[in-house]
Amino acid sequence: MGLFKAYDVRGVVPDQLNPPIAFRIGYGFAKLLSEDNTAPRVLIGLDARPSGPALAAAFMDGLATGGAEARFIGPCSTPMLYWAVAGEPGNHGGAMITASHNPARYNGIKFCREEAIPIAGDTGLADIEAYAATAHEPPPVWQHKPVVELLDGDASEGLFAPLGFNPRVFAGYVAHLRRFVKRTPEKLKVAVDTANGMGGVYLGFLRSLGLDLHVINGEFDGTFPNHEANPSRLENLKPLCELVRQHQCMLGIALDGDADRAVFIDETGTPVGQDIVTALIAAEMLKRHKGAPILYDLRSSRIVAETVAAAGGRAVRERVGHSYMKATMRKIGCVFGGELAGHYYFKDNWYADSAIIAVIEVLNAMGITGAKLGELVRPYRKYAQTGEINFRVKDKEGVFQKVQEAFADAKIDHLDGVTVEYPEWWMNLRASNTEPLIRLNMEAQTPAQLQEKFALVQALVGEPDA
Repeated sequence: MGLFKAYDVRGVVPDQLNPPIAFRIGYGFAKLLSEDNTAPRVLIGLDARPSGPALAAAFMDGLATGGAEARFIGPCSTPMLYWAVAGEPGNHGGAMITASHNPARYNGIKFCREEAIPIAGDTGLADIEAYAATAHEPPPVWQHKPVVELLDGDASEGLFAPLGFNPRVFAGYVAHLRRFVKRTPEKLKVAVDTANGMGGVYLGFLRSLGLDLHVINGEFDGTFPNHEANPSRLENLKPLCELVRQHQCMLGIALDGDADRAVFIDETGTPVGQDIVTALIAAEMLKRHKGAPILYDLRSSRIVAETVAAAGGRAVRERVGHSYMKATMRKIGCVFGGELAGHYYFKDNWYADSAIIAVIEVLNAMGITGAKLGELVRPYRKYAQTGEINFRVKDKEGVFQKVQEAFADAKIDHLDGVTVEYPEWWMNLRASNTEPLIRLNMEAQTPAQLQEKFALVQALVGEPDA
C-alpha cells in the first residue's frame, strides 16, 4: 500500500490513508493476532488529529470483521496506550491512531502486541499488510460514532466526546507514573510546550508534583496551529527556549504530537542533547540498579558509554529504531535505554518508551541533588557534535563504499549503516527507511577537529539536504 513503513503505518489523509484503507488494516491486524489467539482483544487510542475519529471507527470495524474484540480507550498519549495494553491481563494488542510528529495532514497507526511488544516491519507489520490485501470490501456506510466499550465496562457514544478521556485509564496511568517519583523539586519553575498534542494530558500530573508550570500550546488541537509537533527540530524549540528565559525557569520540556518523545531545555534556554539526557538518567538509574546494563543507540555521544562504565554499569549499543531497542532491552534485561530521537525506555514500564517517565527521572535528579539541569549535564557536554545531518543521494551503497575506502584504517562496523571510529573522532552514516537520504552523525574532541573531519566526509557525500 505504500503506507507501511519500518515501524508503523503513516500517510497523508485522505489520499493515502482513509476509512476504507483503515478498515483493511484493522482486518489485517485482527488476522495477525488471531494466529495465536482466539478472538484477540485489542485496545485502540487516538491523538487529537481531526482525521482520527473516522479512521478509528473504520479500523475497529475491520478488527471486528477480522474476528477481534475492539475496545476503545479514548484520546491518549502513545505511552498511555502501551500501559493500558500491558497493565491489564487478557489484552493481546494495541493500536494508536497517530502520525506522531508529522504535520496535521498526516495520520497513521502504531501497533503493539501483549505487554506492549512492538510490531515492526520484520515482526508482523508485513503480515498485517498482506492480510489487509485479502479483506473483503468494507461496508458502504461508515459508522463514525460506534458504541464502543471502555475499559471500565461503560459505553461511550462517539470517539472524541469531545476529547473526553477514559477516567479509568487516566487514573491508572497516573498511579503508575507516581511509582517513579523519588524526590522532585517543589515550586520549581518549569516551562512546557506540548505543541497542542497529547502531552497536555500530563499537565495536571506535573502540577500535582508541586511544580510551577508555564505552558504554551497546551490546548488540544490536532491541526498544530502554532508549530510542527516535532521537538527534534531546533526551530520548533525557539518559543520554549524564550519562555524559559522570560520566566527564569529552571527547566524546559518539549513533547511531540503523541507525547512519546521529550526534549529538555536547561535554565539558560539552551537545548540539551537527548544523548546527554540519556547519560544523566543512566547515572541516576545505576545508583538504584548497581551494575545493570544500559542501552543506547549508536548515534549517541561516547559520553553515554563512558558515563555508564564510570557508574559501574554495562553499556550496550544498538541500532536505531524502537523495535530494535525494546527487543534488545528485553533480551538483556536493561533497566533503561535512550535513543537520540528523544525516546527513553524503562524496564519497569514493560521496556516501553515514555516521555513523561523521562521527565520524572530528570526531576528526580534535580530534586535529589538540588542542582540546576545545566549544572547536572555540564560534565557530559564533553565533545563537539554535528547533530544529525541529511544528505540526498541516489546511490546509498555507493556512498557507503566510498566512505569505507577513504577511512580504511579506522575501526568500521555495519550495525546500522557504516560507523567509522578513530580514537579522537567517530561518525555514523545510515540510510533513511523512507527517503533517498543518508543521515550523518559525527563527534570529535574539539570543534576545530569536528569541522576538519566534516569537510572530509562532505567531499565524499556532497552538500547537505536543505
